[in-house]
Amino acid sequence: MSNILVSKYKSFINPILLILLLLSSSESFSKVNQPLKLTDILEKIDQFYPQVIIAYLEISKAQGDYISALGKFDPNLNINSRSQPFGGYVNTHIDNELVVPTLRNGLKLFGGYRIGRGDWPIYYQNYLTNSGGEYRVGLSFPLLRNRAVDKERTALFTQAETIHLNNQNAASTKIKIYQEAIQAYWRWVEAGFQLKAFKQLLSLAKKRQNAITKQANQGELAKLAIAENLQMMIQREQFVNQGEMMLEQAAINLSIYYRDERGRRLKPKTSQLPLQVADKRLTVSTIFDKLKGHPELRKMESYYRIIKMKQNLARNDLLPNLDAMAYTSKQYGSGGYPRLIPQAALVGISFKFPFCQREAKGRLLSSTSELQQIKTKRKFIYEKLSNQLANLFIAIRMYSQQINLLTRSLRLAKKVEHGEIKKFYAGDSTLFLVNQREQTTTQVRLDLINAKISLQQVKDMVQFFSTPEQQNTVQIASSRLAPSLRYYKNLPNSGAGIPGK
Repeated sequence: MSNILVSKYKSFINPILLILLLLSSSESFSKVNQPLKLTDILEKIDQFYPQVIIAYLEISKAQGDYISALGKFDPNLNINSRSQPFGGYVNTHIDNELVVPTLRNGLKLFGGYRIGRGDWPIYYQNYLTNSGGEYRVGLSFPLLRNRAVDKERTALFTQAETIHLNNQNAASTKIKIYQEAIQAYWRWVEAGFQLKAFKQLLSLAKKRQNAITKQANQGELAKLAIAENLQMMIQREQFVNQGEMMLEQAAINLSIYYRDERGRRLKPKTSQLPLQVADKRLTVSTIFDKLKGHPELRKMESYYRIIKMKQNLARNDLLPNLDAMAYTSKQYGSGGYPRLIPQAALVGISFKFPFCQREAKGRLLSSTSELQQIKTKRKFIYEKLSNQLANLFIAIRMYSQQINLLTRSLRLAKKVEHGEIKKFYAGDSTLFLVNQREQTTTQVRLDLINAKISLQQVKDMVQFFSTPEQQNTVQIASSRLAPSLRYYKNLPNSGAGIPGK
């Protein structure tokens, strides 16, 4: 009975599996034969390109360093105990304290509990407490040095800014890879259109061969015309062979950017070549506005803020240490030191001033000079980027004019070619002149292809000149960074930007 049921299920399942297999294969077949778009290449770069992945991992490393720096502000529980079970004095003392550092002006909060029981010598009577122990709470804060900034907060804010820096570095890396991929993609497309033009040129000679053979056999053309046209066919087959080689090489060059869903390199197929080149429009004002937010400039701004924090820390280290502390305590129960008041408060101030301070002065001088270097370098980078972008727009204008001229030239070349062919079949021209006209037309067509491809390539380079619009950059953990960054921005002279840029 069970065998009968299994056979019935098999007969039912097999057709379903066959249908699913056919659907999946047809879907994959359609994907392979769909025109390959530049956006498809850029998406694969975002997901799988090694240099981009490395840049993402640098962001993750910086986030780990930030969390590590944030650990300096973790609450700290201290437990100290001492016991003397035998000897002249038998006693026990336990002291617990919780210290909570904050980001606000170097303020530290603390609270604790201690209990001391037994016999204590007169000089250790402060260890003795009432039977319920002593609770205390207080705070400490700097008045001069380490008030606005200190070493721990500077390290924390530096790591937070480093995350921003690595984000911009990842975006800058993606822009560079995008520019390389754009060139590789359009070289592949151009090679495909060139091969198509060479094949069209070869097909003209093949179609003419039958007519020439027929006319030569009828005595209307010399027998030499057959060999002459065959020679042209062989020459044009060489052009096709060279075009196929160029297309194959361009596909291999593109495969480093084009990858499958598992990140493996894919060589694009000839069937994926676009049928035509679609023109796109660009807004000049928007492109130049985006230039101000170029990742290379943002990197310099982040670096400036990091050095500015070092400068502020050096200025801070020139100040003397003047720290204040206050706390209150209360004991519960009975049996403690009779002269000790159950509830008390204590305030204190400590002062320390190191002489010379050459180490801090040296760091201040070094950081100030480095800030000037960054301002100068940022200005130069902006000038270089502006020149590069302006040159790209000049290229767009020139290629647009070139396309108009070549379109007119191609129209005239075709007209002359058709006229020469008519004259040839009428006996008023030679095969040599026909070949010259056809090659001239093909050369103009190749020049037009190059101009159109170059125009789209330049436009794509302009589009992704200042920002990778498809960016998948790892985002900063805003819930972790927001409090510290918000506080940092409120600090005086925090270097939120580059002055005079």
